[in-house]
Amino acid sequence: MSLKPWREIARPHKDVLEGTFKQSEFAADISQVASGTATEEYQDAEKFFSRTFITEGMRLLLMSVAQRLTGQGGDPVIQLQTAFGGGKTHTMLAVLHLASRQVSTDRLEGIPPLLDEAGIHDLPSAKVAVIDGIKLSPSQPQQHGSSKEKAAANTLWGELAWQLLGEEGHAMVAQSDVDGTSPGKEVVRQLIEKAAPCVILI
Repeated sequence: MSLKPWREIARPHKDVLEGTFKQSEFAADISQVASGTATEEYQDAEKFFSRTFITEGMRLLLMSVAQRLTGQGGDPVIQLQTAFGGGKTHTMLAVLHLASRQVSTDRLEGIPPLLDEAGIHDLPSAKVAVIDGIKLSPSQPQQHGSSKEKAAANTLWGELAWQLLGEEGHAMVAQSDVDGTSPGKEVVRQLIEKAAPCVILI
């Protein structure tokens, strides 16, 4: 008995078959997805999951995130430990799309059976903050707010507060953000509590 050619078992996507695949578009950029400027295959949650093979590690992580968001356990802090090119950004994008609920979970390929296995029938929409250490610059504050009333986030906690709760969140850490000093764990706890359910991707 001979083995079937791999092309018959795992059919490549159209862009690969037609030779239109661009290597530059293959590099996922979580900041672009968070800002809404990524290419469609990463920006659109439905398309993203249709092109994503959910590995055992990703399945367990997504289940843990879903359980945490619904108050059914799950790890509060997860550290991804893979080598360069091991899928960390892709996994974080999966978490971002699942948690933000911009698309109903029943339209995300591979997600319904995962939620069924976790015993989750109603996944809440969570606030998602993305802290990208490559994109953020300590010497160039991030601008937020309307064009008339721009405000700057000078620190990581200022940026985190803006992304989670906007102006209200930033007000909670405003003085520390201006001074460049730590707001203290109690303030950060209150911020996260007020934004809950939320996911912070760093």
